[in-house]
Amino acid sequence: MKHFSILILFATLFSGCSMSFNYTFWSQKAPEPTVAVVKEMKIAPANPLLMYELDITDRPYTSLGEIEVSLTKLNPWGKEPTKEEAEAKLKEEGLKKGADALIFVRYEKVGVSYNRWSGIAAHAHAVKFTRY
Repeated sequence: MKHFSILILFATLFSGCSMSFNYTFWSQKAPEPTVAVVKEMKIAPANPLLMYELDITDRPYTSLGEIEVSLTKLNPWGKEPTKEEAEAKLKEEGLKKGADALIFVRYEKVGVSYNRWSGIAAHAHAVKFTRY
């Protein structure tokens, strides 16, 4: 009987704590939302890197080097990499080099080998314009 009364005492004590916590938690008011005023908004192009299949003849440029990317499909059930994904990866690598444009852009399908099922490879030459 003594143990039972101690158990009832602890149950009452702990249930009272949790109820007071819940009560104070739900009785609090939410903070008022703040309003931000935007005075000027500049929109940057999504991917400012230009891509050409041939050489640029109307603007002088300096060469930054070759860029090569490869996207592979590792098993027959995987998703086939697309030309758009390879183009996005090329642009990403070109921006890392600080290029303004990619010239001589080429895509090629890659066949089966010991470590891939298929894929696509993309090659380009990164350039930086010396005069706009």
